[in-house]
Parts: sequence; C-alpha cells; structure tokens
Amino acid sequence: MIFGGGGSPSPKAEIIVQLGFVAALVGWVWWAPAKNDEALLPVPRELLWFGGLLLFVPLLQLIPLPPGLWQALPGRELEIASLSLVDGAGTWQPISVSPSRTLAGLLALVPAVAIMWATAKLPSRDRSLLVLVIAGLALAGALLGALQLASGNGAFQLYEMSHRGWLTGFQANRNAAVDVLLIGSLAMSAYFASKAMPPAVLRRRIPVLVAGQAVLLVAAVLTGSRMGVLLILPVLALNAAILRPIAEGRTLKFVGRAASFFVILLLALPVILAGNPRLAAVASRFDVAGDARLTLWRDTLSAIEAFFPIGSGIGSFPIAFAPHQSFESISAAFINRAHNDYLEFLLEAGIAAPLVLAGGSYLLLRSGRAAWTHAPWDRAPQIFAMGTLAVIALHSLVDYPLRNMAIACLAAVAAGLLTPTRQTREDRREADGDR
Repeated sequence: MIFGGGGSPSPKAEIIVQLGFVAALVGWVWWAPAKNDEALLPVPRELLWFGGLLLFVPLLQLIPLPPGLWQALPGRELEIASLSLVDGAGTWQPISVSPSRTLAGLLALVPAVAIMWATAKLPSRDRSLLVLVIAGLALAGALLGALQLASGNGAFQLYEMSHRGWLTGFQANRNAAVDVLLIGSLAMSAYFASKAMPPAVLRRRIPVLVAGQAVLLVAAVLTGSRMGVLLILPVLALNAAILRPIAEGRTLKFVGRAASFFVILLLALPVILAGNPRLAAVASRFDVAGDARLTLWRDTLSAIEAFFPIGSGIGSFPIAFAPHQSFESISAAFINRAHNDYLEFLLEAGIAAPLVLAGGSYLLLRSGRAAWTHAPWDRAPQIFAMGTLAVIALHSLVDYPLRNMAIACLAAVAAGLLTPTRQTREDRREADGDR
C-alpha cells in the first residue's frame, strides 16, 4: 500500500513491492513449517483454481509460436510488416504483441495471487489484524494527502508523474487514492466490529470510529475522483451493514446520526462548494460534457475487433491501441489505459477475458458462500471483503484500479478473506474475556 501506488510509469517502486514479496515468501517458507500452527488452514481449492487461472493467461501468451501460426493470428498485420523490415518475420513469436509488457504483467500478478493464498491460510485473529493494518495505512495516506494539499507545488508527492493539486496520499493517481480510502473506511468498521467489547467500552470507542471515518471520507472527496465521490454512499451503506450486529440502542442511533449527517453534507455540496475554491474544483469535475473517455472507449472497441478472439497480450494495451486511435482522441498526453478495465482486459486477453471473469466470479462466490455459512464469527471481515471487491469492480467501469499493485494486493486480501476459518483457543478466550 506504500510502494505499490505508482503504476506502470513508476517501475522502480513496483520492483520494491515484488522484491518485498520475495523476502516475505522466503520468510514464510522458513517460518511456517517450524511454527506448525493448528490454526493455519489449507488454501481452498476454489482460490487455487482462481489464482492458477489468472497466471495461466499471461503464461500462455508468452509461449513462442512458429511463423505460420502467429502470423495467422488476427491483428498481426503491423507486426508482420515491422519485422519484415529487419528480416524477422520468419522468427518464432508469442501471442503477445509486446512480450516484455506481458512478462511485466505476469510478475505483477504473482505477488497478488500469492497474497490471496496466504490470506486464506490465516486464522480469524490474524485476519482481524490484517484488516487493522489496511485501515491504519489508509489513514496514514489521508494524513499524507493533507500535507500534499497544504503545502502545494507538488511537495510530499511520492511520484514525479502524479495528479498535482489533488489528494493522492501514497498513490500517483487520485482514482487509486480514493479506492484505498474507501477500502480503508470499510476496514476500519470491520476491525471495530470484529472485536467483542462490553457496552461501556463500545461507547467510549464509537467517537474514535466516527472521527476516523470522517477523515477518510472527507479525504475521499478531496481526491477529486468523480466515481470515488459517487461510491461514498454505497460504502456508507456497507459500513452500516458491518456495524449493525454490534450497534444497539444509543450506539446505533449515534452511528446512524453521524452517517445521516455525512449524507446530508454530500447532498448539500453544490451549495457549500461555491465558497471554497478547493471544493469548487471537485464540483467542476462533475461536468462530463466532452469527456474523452467516450471517444477512447470507441477506439478501444475497434482495437478489440481487430485482435478478437485471441487478444493482444496482457499489458500490451498501448501497443495494440495506437494503430486504432482516432484523430479525435489524439492529444499531448500519452494514452496508456482504456479507462475501462473490462474493455482493456477484453482487448488484451480476447475470449479468455469473459471466461476468466465469469469463472473467477463463480469461484469467489462459492468460496464466500462457504465462509458465510461455516464461519459466522468472521462476518465483519467477510462483508469488508465483498465491499472491497464491489468498490474495485464498480470503479473498473471508468478506470483501471487493478493495474495498480496496491489495489491489486488489496483485492487479493479481500479474495483471501472470503474463505472459512476455524476459531483458535486464543480467539475463543479473547471473545469470552471481552464479554
């Protein structure tokens, strides 16, 4: 969450995440057999299949094919012409039109898949701590974003290529920043709800929860992400669903009033924004007239038609899209994403894209149903996980959150939490002691 927010324009930071994963993997291999913890669970078969499916697609696209085969693939005319200039058209080539980008995509996928599997092995108490870490780092990102806005001139920005003048926290992109903040909001409620507390302790901690939620949600508005601001209301509803089992009487009323106040504040934004230049800039972003995404999506559909049904290769969007870019979408900015992850995935993976999405959704739903039935003590982390995946899926309609390693790893944690656990003796003693 700290170093994985730069995206493909910041490969050095991504390498830190990948090397960190290698170090964690070595530590896991060394530590896990020695610990021999009864609480560690086997990775469910559904997640093994899902992870294997995700890794299989780029691996398949990197296998070299004989000239007669790859040249017959759709959309290869420009590649054939280019290689012919250097007498390379007769060489073996993979499915991907940009093997180096596909390899980079595969290397970025490996940590996310492994994190999903590792999360699925954790017992209930460790999952709760993991959720707490997510909430804490989201809050840290919000505070860093406040420094960014207060200082101006790009100070405290972690990446050279970043959205200037907006709250981004540890991310380079304001859309990724708002996803982290919204996921952090859900994580805060999930951790709060997963801890069994006497009524007196609960009443003392409610103001802390409300204050933390206010920081995260106001920070979400200050990112200037249009979709992120729209997602605040469903995130509030999910927070209510997480907290409802523990909120009774005056506590429930207090939380409900705080959420109602925030909703009223959002609805009153058009009036409030008029007197604040910073918030007025947020409001101005909701004027979608002439949004370049519409032209971009049309051009992406043309590229999909050219490469369908095989696809151009994971990570190859800039290479595959460029020949199909219309004059209307040409600008000084380099277009490296489709701003719709479903369209981009369809271009890069072809017919495999809907198969992976459908198969992955089925496997996650099956795993989540088993967790909901057999591990009722983990309902709060389970709702957090479902909410996290929902936020990412909805934002993917107009952006590309999963192309960011921080968001991809958060999605992996969410998928890993949708698996059943068993309570350890320590978990039961802690719950009994709190009661």
